[in-house]
Amino acid sequence: MGEGDKGEDFERLFAKLEFVVGGVVGDRFPEGFGGEDEFGVVTEEIQPLSVVGSMNLCEVDDGRRGGTENPRMEVAGGVGPVLHMGTMKATVGVLALAMVGAAMAHEGHEHGAKGEIYTVAVATGSGEHTYENVPWWGTTENKGVGRTNGGVAIDKAGRIYVSSDTPEGIMIFDTAGKRVGKVGPTKVHNLIIREEDGVEHLWIADNGASKLTKMTLDGKEVFTIPNEKTGEVPGGFKGITAADIAPDGSIFVAIGYGSSLIHKFDAEGKLLKSFGGGNVKEDGKCKTCHGLAIDHRFSPARVMVADRENGRVTHFSLDGEWIGVVADGLRRPTDVAFHGDVCAVAELAGGVKILDKEGKVLTLLGENPNAGQRGKNPVKPEEAKPGHFTAPHGLAYDADGNIYVQDWNSFGRVTKLVKIDPKNEQ
Repeated sequence: MGEGDKGEDFERLFAKLEFVVGGVVGDRFPEGFGGEDEFGVVTEEIQPLSVVGSMNLCEVDDGRRGGTENPRMEVAGGVGPVLHMGTMKATVGVLALAMVGAAMAHEGHEHGAKGEIYTVAVATGSGEHTYENVPWWGTTENKGVGRTNGGVAIDKAGRIYVSSDTPEGIMIFDTAGKRVGKVGPTKVHNLIIREEDGVEHLWIADNGASKLTKMTLDGKEVFTIPNEKTGEVPGGFKGITAADIAPDGSIFVAIGYGSSLIHKFDAEGKLLKSFGGGNVKEDGKCKTCHGLAIDHRFSPARVMVADRENGRVTHFSLDGEWIGVVADGLRRPTDVAFHGDVCAVAELAGGVKILDKEGKVLTLLGENPNAGQRGKNPVKPEEAKPGHFTAPHGLAYDADGNIYVQDWNSFGRVTKLVKIDPKNEQ
């Protein structure tokens, strides 16, 4: 590169930086960039700017309405420092440094192969509910894990179980995202791990086989519903989407893709009661009871239901009696998970919302600024920006409060969100 070429490159870089400053820090919306989306979230989409060979800049969210999408950039292949910023002015400063650094790396040929891009970790959430994604957890850059349309569960040893619609069935990962095994069938819609007499078991809502299966962590089948003691199940078992176990050993099963009924069974699989259903938005009814979990934050415990097509999460008693709506106005909620007094709700057409015990939204995680990707299945890995969900379908907390989220995705997408202390990120 000659001196004249270098001058032109830097002039071009800072011209683009000036454009970004005008659009974000100057609080102006350049034509065609950002604005308030259909859900009332203000975003300024800065499209990826390809500069100096292999560098790309990720879109950012200005964070003025509940979003704290603060990019942290790291050069692919380990070239260059990890840069973090807490405000949009700092963001612009880092963009400037990243641009200059990329130009210098290009001049010195200290960059990755042509076509490589920056790996980006994005902070999301707010306050004590601030998280940061682990780029390409469970896979490699621009690769999926295989079609995902299910859930996530975590055992006491910290291993992460991710169901898939592939011949690999349920894939097992360590916390770093290394694949360490597989177990069980394909097309498991949701799964949980529960301990009984000191032994952990997988309970899988097997949508492919239309049954609930209890198995050991190494895949040995222990128990299924329906069985010879079950009796007739109103509406049938086709379309099973979720299940959980109450403190007394009774079993609750949601048929979200069928009757929208929730069935209660005893510990041997005998049907005791059915409730919900109706496919209408009324008290005590469900319209696609997609997710279900026992809410142990209350005494006695309650059944929480992700009532997807009614856009709400609700509570029933362990006797199947209607208690009420926990949160409404959600964007197709699919699954719920608990950690302490908070509840994470996956929204198929949104992000992940954190609710308090009363159902108040505390923060929103991973909101995708590209409305065209929300709730969509065929988004390619290279099209889905890091830290932004496309169609959250299943999720689980680990013991440390980190969250693992599976998108409904043709290529297979799992995100690990690591809980961070915002005080350490100043």
